[in-house]
Amino acid sequence: MVSQTERQHAIASLLAPTGAVSVGDLAEHFHVTTETVRRDLRIMESLGLLQRVHGGAISPEPMGTSPPRLKPALVKGMPPEPRVLELAETAVSLITPLARSIFLDSGLACTAIATVLGDPPEDARWTVVTSSPGAVIALSAKDATSTVVLHGQVHGKSSSIIGSTAVDMISQLRADIAFVEVDAIQSDTGLCTFFPETIPIKQAMIKNAAFTIAVLSPRSPQDQELQLLKHRFATLADFDALVTDDHTLDFSVLPDHNFQVVTP
Repeated sequence: MVSQTERQHAIASLLAPTGAVSVGDLAEHFHVTTETVRRDLRIMESLGLLQRVHGGAISPEPMGTSPPRLKPALVKGMPPEPRVLELAETAVSLITPLARSIFLDSGLACTAIATVLGDPPEDARWTVVTSSPGAVIALSAKDATSTVVLHGQVHGKSSSIIGSTAVDMISQLRADIAFVEVDAIQSDTGLCTFFPETIPIKQAMIKNAAFTIAVLSPRSPQDQELQLLKHRFATLADFDALVTDDHTLDFSVLPDHNFQVVTP
């Protein structure tokens, strides 16, 4: 059986002569599912090896070949690093086949989730309501998932849409599932954000979703100074699942309902 790395090297070789490959042709060529191919293409795009388009991928544009007026918007966390992308794919795997409506919070992990939601399985019919301008850009790039952006003001430090208008919009909706970004977890299972301005949005998403997933954002050493700015907005008991790649977490007491801790 061909390994993931070997398959991705082969995809790069197939892409080189023509500058384009299709998901269907690659799935048939490697005898794998289309979702496996999509995951390969997402990883390769995160490494700058190709550019995903609807139905496949094309060669990345050489530096300096695009006219300045067509230069894409710079979005923090785009494309996502492989570690964050893997976390996002794990989170999206929790979506049930019947799910249609999704709340998507802001943050690096949620922006990565948007790249996965923007490339859905063929039978998925998702509508994403998000507080993240970056997620809107990621989702609109593929035009395969319906997107609704909240109305409000953009908070510069968190790159999140905030304000009472945005909270009111969420309060009038109901989602099948919500992905809420978490910056830190306290020892007593309290979930925290570094940006208190985003708390009303997070709490509204939790309240108005049938199934809630907390996504613990991977942090770099540069984020250590933010650890002093933690603001609690919920506990694990408010969620149905936690997605994290931090294997050092040790919870002595987990919620007594069917709570899941899911790792890549």
